[in-house]
Amino acid sequence: MIHVQNLEKNYTIGTKSYNVLKGVDFKAEEGEFIAVMGPSGSGKSTLLNLLGGLDQPDNGSITINEESIHTMSEKQRTLFRREQIGFIFQNYQLLPNLTVEENVGFPMHAASKKRTDIHQTVSNLLNAVSLTGKEKNYPSQLSGGQQQRVGIARALSMDPPLILADEPTGNLDRKSGTEVLRLLTTLHQEKKLTIIMVTHDVYAASYADRIILIKDGLIESDIRQGEGANTDVMANILAKLNS
Repeated sequence: MIHVQNLEKNYTIGTKSYNVLKGVDFKAEEGEFIAVMGPSGSGKSTLLNLLGGLDQPDNGSITINEESIHTMSEKQRTLFRREQIGFIFQNYQLLPNLTVEENVGFPMHAASKKRTDIHQTVSNLLNAVSLTGKEKNYPSQLSGGQQQRVGIARALSMDPPLILADEPTGNLDRKSGTEVLRLLTTLHQEKKLTIIMVTHDVYAASYADRIILIKDGLIESDIRQGEGANTDVMANILAKLNS
């Protein structure tokens, strides 16, 4: 599904150059739920942006479903994102002047899908995220957890095989965050989605099948759930984050 090789990304701010990613290698199989963790500035969000084709690497390669996105033009990357990737954001990124159903259907309208198909897909997705009855509400009329569920439905609207989630529970309290994580887990299992989730939260990461820890621009550890007691895995990750 995903193959990343020797991925490097540098940024220049003023006269200083920063090596954010220093040669990252990993593979993700279809249907995996992967949490990417690391301290602030470790490169985890940069990795997510590169996987989503929102930025270009300085070196290395990214292959998703046998397509090399690092060699694509900007237009090709835009089309690839629209068809192959769903994005979930920490701050939801909902359009405030559109209703719930309009926000969820927006990507399909942009892709010139048939209105009848859009209506049916939106209805099915809102049912899947337990928001039936909220179709005509605006984002300001929803709780944070409900807004994130709208964001998840929108991410699924084009039926992408890959979901990239950037701190999806970062703005939520524990109860709402848990509901979102359980929803992601259910959708992952039912739709056989591949999910890559960046998070600071060990609790959120515990919902994933696999945890990749990035530190100083490199993968420090790659742990699959089930390779030991869950509490031991979490303790190991915490120790490495704090070292």
